[in-house]
Amino acid sequence: MIDHDDAVQLAEQATLGSLLYLPDAVQHVGPWLRPGDFADVWHGHVYRLIHDRHLAGHPLSAVELGDHMLAELGPRRANIVRIHDLLAAAPTAPDPVVYARMVLDAGLRREMAGLGILLRAGALQSALTGGPAPLVNSAALVDAGLDSCATRWAAATGEPAGCDEPPARLRTALLGRDLRLSADKYLRSHPRRDIVAENAHEATLVGALIAHPDAIPAVADWLPPTRVVTPIWRTVYAATLELAELGQPVDLVTVTAATMRLSRHQPAPTLPMLRAAVDDGRLSDPTHAAGDVAADQIRRIADKGADQLTTGASNAGLRIGDLVDTGHLVTDALRRTARELTHAAPRPTRPTLTLVPALEPAVPAVAR
Repeated sequence: MIDHDDAVQLAEQATLGSLLYLPDAVQHVGPWLRPGDFADVWHGHVYRLIHDRHLAGHPLSAVELGDHMLAELGPRRANIVRIHDLLAAAPTAPDPVVYARMVLDAGLRREMAGLGILLRAGALQSALTGGPAPLVNSAALVDAGLDSCATRWAAATGEPAGCDEPPARLRTALLGRDLRLSADKYLRSHPRRDIVAENAHEATLVGALIAHPDAIPAVADWLPPTRVVTPIWRTVYAATLELAELGQPVDLVTVTAATMRLSRHQPAPTLPMLRAAVDDGRLSDPTHAAGDVAADQIRRIADKGADQLTTGASNAGLRIGDLVDTGHLVTDALRRTARELTHAAPRPTRPTLTLVPALEPAVPAVAR
């Protein structure tokens, strides 16, 4: 089986070697191929030199490339012996555009796979603050990254992009690695999702809606039963919504009977569990309970969306355009759910301990 990394390495070597043999081809690949598209940092540095010198009207030969590498990186990092590998990798009748397109394909897949961490960090921050702004901003950045990938792939292949070039300020923000590193650091500084707590949030919401049926329409507008993760509470929630839609009374007795009918084909809680949820719901604010579930939802969608981008990027059979469409579906779903966070107040934060100077003067040191 051919290793993916080995195939990418060969494509990068063939691209650079071919550009050394046919320097005029730089004008064809330069508009859409970037140094960051190369997985090997050394290859990216070589491409930058070849590209920049060609733009300056002084194409580089292999010998001149070695001189520039030595001048910029020094003997150890320049590793000019590797230039021979580039020349040897170029086929007898090289086609730099074809090889460069392979490099771009691999680079765009890595770039889109790396966008998932921005979604996860934005979802976490929105869940903690109770407001949609962090996630909406992250989704805008991810959409810009996806659109940038689509337009560059369209320029390389001649296929329609299906979108406009994103604003320059968003493209600039995505160029460096600092944004992704900051998102990764933010995620590592907070605990992972708590599945047990998420199930408890759904139970609290269902109990609060049964105890406060006036709040059902507002929640039903954005939370269909299929998106309730806990199977037993999904059944109760569906029964509660059905009663409300039919204009029937919603209370412990009616919901118990409706749930019993649905439980023939779906799991359901025991009556003591349902009774305990409704008792707790009487003391719960449905707005805050809905906000907790919405926060759990956006983190769940962001995690699944990031996994889909990573899995899709590693699937060579999945077209770049399809991967871009998948990313946009994820960001759209996150934006719709994030809007519901405005229904809940920010979660209370832990009090901080502030150190203040002592009020009494320090005891003077005793001289020996």
